[in-house]
Amino acid sequence: MRFFTITLISSLFISCNINQPKSNGFNSVKSELRLIDTARVALIRLTNPSDYRQVLDTLDQGDLCSLDVARILFKNCDTDTLTRDSMFLVFNDFRNSVAGGYLENNEEVSSRLENSPSDETINQLKRRLAPYGIALNLSKDIFYLEPQSEFLLHHFSMGLTSAYREFLSIETEEQKYRFAVEGTILIPADSLTSRILRCENFIIRYPHFVSVRMVQDLYAQYLNAFLAGMENSRVFNPESNLLNDSSRLSFESFVIQNPETKSAEMIKGYLDLLKSTDYHYTDKVDSFLLEKLYGEELSVGQ
Repeated sequence: MRFFTITLISSLFISCNINQPKSNGFNSVKSELRLIDTARVALIRLTNPSDYRQVLDTLDQGDLCSLDVARILFKNCDTDTLTRDSMFLVFNDFRNSVAGGYLENNEEVSSRLENSPSDETINQLKRRLAPYGIALNLSKDIFYLEPQSEFLLHHFSMGLTSAYREFLSIETEEQKYRFAVEGTILIPADSLTSRILRCENFIIRYPHFVSVRMVQDLYAQYLNAFLAGMENSRVFNPESNLLNDSSRLSFESFVIQNPETKSAEMIKGYLDLLKSTDYHYTDKVDSFLLEKLYGEELSVGQ
């Protein structure tokens, strides 16, 4: 039955199949809206991530219309919310793959973005990508595509568990308001500590969430930036190696205001370590952070 279902689905796609030519991007009004029998696709009811992944593997990752098919199949899957979470993870991986390879797989698009493209060219591609929740960004003179978590939160979250909806909200906040860029912390200390607490609370509430490791990694990044600073946002004076007064006050304030949290327990231990060195940086700082942030104690919910 599973083989029959996958074969049936594959036969419905005229342009979104790995055996079809790659899309040429800017000629997409005709080429990427080529016939897909969406009415028949909508009748398919997949029930598990394995089948869903196998179907998506047959689609053309260089063609945006593959995302239309993936979306229809996901929204019409017939299963419980926990399984939908796992299927959504498959969908999101597929969308990331499409975004990651779209410029590479579309020669016309990539060529028109080379050599100082016009605003019209850039805006045209942005409009083409927007319905799929994919943004065109520029970093160090290189264009790249970035899937937008806010799009997923608005269009897909209703069928997911509360854990996944909260996860998408955390991702959206970070994506819209980056906490740091190129070694510089961009948000104030109180905003950074709010994100630390939000991640800790998530890990405690949802320790078995399918992507909890991603929240743990983000939690570690936030705490590391708060406690150790970054290359262009230092907490220790580069000349004296002495902890900045503002950072010391922030650490002490966090412990007082959030005494029952695992983060406060960790920061209190950090303050005790710094007190033993008269608040000067030593190699013990690095050892402490490696152990506490990237060791077993990262799983604050356990």
